[in-house]
Amino acid sequence: MAINYLYIDDDSTDRANGTVQGLKKEGRIEVFLSQPESTWEQQIQFIEDRQKEDKLDGLIIDLRLDDYANTKDGKKANYRGTSLAQEIRTRQKEKSIKEFPIILFSANDKITQSLENSGRNLFDVFIEKESITGPNIYIEEYIPKLIALAEGYRSINLSAENLSKVLSIDISVVDERFVSELNNLANNPSHVIANFLINELLLKQGLLIDERTLAARLGIDIEQSSEDWEQVLSSLNEALYKGVFYQGWERWWMPIIEIWWNKTIHAETYLRATSASDRVEYIKKELKLTKIYPSEKMPKSDSDEFWTVCKGNNRPLDPVDGLMIDRQENLYPWQDPDYVSVEAALHRTNINIWKKVAKLEEERLKELQAQYRRER
Repeated sequence: MAINYLYIDDDSTDRANGTVQGLKKEGRIEVFLSQPESTWEQQIQFIEDRQKEDKLDGLIIDLRLDDYANTKDGKKANYRGTSLAQEIRTRQKEKSIKEFPIILFSANDKITQSLENSGRNLFDVFIEKESITGPNIYIEEYIPKLIALAEGYRSINLSAENLSKVLSIDISVVDERFVSELNNLANNPSHVIANFLINELLLKQGLLIDERTLAARLGIDIEQSSEDWEQVLSSLNEALYKGVFYQGWERWWMPIIEIWWNKTIHAETYLRATSASDRVEYIKKELKLTKIYPSEKMPKSDSDEFWTVCKGNNRPLDPVDGLMIDRQENLYPWQDPDYVSVEAALHRTNINIWKKVAKLEEERLKELQAQYRRER
């Protein structure tokens, strides 16, 4: 059965229909396009009617719903996406509207300029309209995420009394501090639980890691090792995250990777304290692979005991050779900080992604800038 999303946007029907057709590729999602009603009361009623027809598994909305008049009565909406989302979340808490994901689909400048931090928690995912660069991004990224969100909300709703069940793993291997924080949310609305799981587990490296970080920690250059990389991933199938929202975010459990390193690879050293070349040799020997190759250090780096990925150039990095980036003061104990390499920091590579280094790194960056200016 297809998953049903309601998409509300005051943009022109032709432009919005392009998004609808992209999301409906493969027939896994049905998307009903609607211009915003003039008042939020009318809009809420429309949403409740969709729910009664059992045609509402999620909502996609633009941030600015009051830019253009609708074609039905020629009026502009007298509310914005955040106001509508807030009212929906309130009614979900009151049980008058069922719990479902809300996705913000908007222009990047609108998001950064108009959305306060408090408003961010109303939405499960942000999609920038500018990120739609071709049809493949729907199939590879957005359709899986929308499916994951709709099905994930159902799982959360069914596991309210024992939230750790949504992780689909032997809970004894998971950091007990994370499990405690998760179970403390048991009486909260589903969107609060979903927000925590997405933002504090799936989108942060640490307890779970993404493919790039996995490759860095195994010391493997993915691009050069494409022939045998899938064999490595197959060996790590037990570590693959299969919990709530897994369809939209491919991740691996770090605690199980550590077990795999000891019991499958039979390494004689700690993974963290092993060079990339030695990590690769251990893996090649035990998995009987020949076409995996170690990652190389970046310029201005000393260590190849890689543990993270540079936010500037997406290359493997040992944190000792990096600079911590800003706004990471309140990480949970199971989360790892993000870093930018010295090379990327000096050249301001993709600075729009990492913005700036943490305050405690500013003096070190100035010293590095002075040092490399003298050496030129």
